Formats: sequence, structure tokens, C-alpha cells
Amino acid sequence: MSANAVLITGGNGLIGSPVIQTLGAILSGSRLIAAGRDPSVADFARVEYLPLDLTVSLPALPRGIDTVLHMAGEKRDEFRMQSVNHAGTRKLAEAAASAGVRRFVYVSSVGVYGAKPNSGIITESYPHKPKNPYELSKDQGEQCVREICARSNMEYVILQPSNVIGIMNDQPYPLLGLMKSVYRGRFLWFGMAEPWTNYVMVEDLAAVICLAIEEHALGGQTYIINTPARLVNIVAWIAEELDVPMPHRRLPMWVGYAAGELGSGLAHMLGHVLPIDRDRFIALTNSTKYDPSSFVKMMKFEYPCGIEAGIRGLVKAYRRGGFL
Repeated sequence: MSANAVLITGGNGLIGSPVIQTLGAILSGSRLIAAGRDPSVADFARVEYLPLDLTVSLPALPRGIDTVLHMAGEKRDEFRMQSVNHAGTRKLAEAAASAGVRRFVYVSSVGVYGAKPNSGIITESYPHKPKNPYELSKDQGEQCVREICARSNMEYVILQPSNVIGIMNDQPYPLLGLMKSVYRGRFLWFGMAEPWTNYVMVEDLAAVICLAIEEHALGGQTYIINTPARLVNIVAWIAEELDVPMPHRRLPMWVGYAAGELGSGLAHMLGHVLPIDRDRFIALTNSTKYDPSSFVKMMKFEYPCGIEAGIRGLVKAYRRGGFL
């Protein structure tokens, strides 16, 4: 499947710029139309701009668009999540169907599963139990895409990335806190479990999105996009790049739990983040792993960057910038 014209939402979000750059390089013969409220989304060469606000009634989409890539989403403002992630996705999918679009690619999130920190291996067949307004709104967005595509004969691909990291707009320093703790010798392990991490480099997600636009075989399916790695490997790569000893200090699980609860309470009282809180403790002891093998096996796909190269690259970038 070759896309002659691709309409893109969310081009100036966290992953937007890298994705548009990648699309511009790979889809060299395609017309790229960036839709949104900010004209700067079309600053890239060959990218056209289309004014579009998902929170209001959408105008008819231009004819000739054969693929819509919907990356726009609201993650911070709870009051806008329903209007953007749910209702906005419905409006865009209906507008795409009316305009004769052939394929709708929706970038969702593994958050739709609502999986707890120690839920084991999560595949696309895992039940959806969203537990907060963001996860619920993305899950409802997925339902809209499946429903509208089914009745309009429009093909869909739903991508569910894990935590997207890299040097991106509005998220310039992912994992810097972890790297600083390793560098300063303050990193601690808790309990005897072997925690997992769930990250995907923005470059890898961009490559997946390009395939989702072009490959007919992917149509009508949902795919988890992730490069899971054991936390011990992440920490080892960081320590090696920083030329510091691998951390080995380990405390009982109950100590970490108590410290996390205390840290969260104090942070709420003091108004600033502490070295350990509830969320950090959960991240350091998480055993949930989002399984990306469905997409990898379907496409015989290898992530072009990969998590190890990505983590090492971030460390080097932070060192060059004087952060480590």
C-alpha cells in the first residue's frame, strides 16, 4: 500500500517532530498535511498546514487523502481529555470516513489495559481496565476507531506504545533522574525481584508508524509497541557509559515501600519532588512487561535504534550537555 497523501495530527506533540521528519524521508513521494491549531507544525520542508481543532466541529477534510495518522492527544489536562482523546478522535474518524480515507492509523497507549505494576506479561488480548481519565479516554478513542472503520469500510491500525523516550519536544530529559542516581552512587535495589522496564525510543516508534501507514498486512489490527528490558540491564548500560561501578546495594521491599509512601506524603506537604516517592518505588520494582512480539513477528521487524543504543545515546547526550 502506497500513501499518496497523509494527513497528520499531533505533529508538534512529544513524538510529532521525529515522526514527521521520518515520514518526510521515507515517504518521499507522498503529500504530507499537518493538521492542528499551530501553523508551526508545518515548518518542515514539503509539509502543508491544515487548521484543525479536535474540540470543535470539524470541517470536511480535503479530498485525495488516503491515510490519516492520528497522534494528537491530551495527557495533562483532565478537563480536555474527553473532548480531545475521545470525542475528538470520533470526529476525526467520521470526517475521514466521509472523505473516502482508506486507512486510519491511531496512536493510542498501553495505558488502555490499566495493568497494575506486577501484572506479568501483557499482550493485546489482555482485558482493557483503564484506571484513570487519560487511560479511559484513549480506550474510548480506540473503540470509536474500530466502530467507525467497521461500518465505513475504512481500514485501521491501532498502535499502543509504552513510555516513549528520546530528545523530544516538552520532554527533554527522560531518565535523567535515574542516571544521576547511578552516577552519584545513590541508586538502590529493593527486594529480590527482577524488575522490568517498558520504554520505546521515539525513533523506533516513528519507524513503526511509517510501516503502519504503508503495509497492507497490518490493517485491522492492534499492536503493542515496546522494547522491554530488565532494569538491571538499563542500570548496567548507564553505569558503563558513565564509567562508574554497577550499583549493588539492596534493601528489603518493605523499606522501599515505606520510604515511597513517606516521600509522597512529604512531597505533597513541601511542594517539591523528593528522591524517592510512591511512583519511583513502583517503577523500581515493576514486573509488568508489555509484549511487542505480535508486531515484531508479523513484520519480521527489528527496531532500528533499540533500547540499549537509545539509553546509551541519552547518557552521551546528557554528558555533552553537562547534565551528568
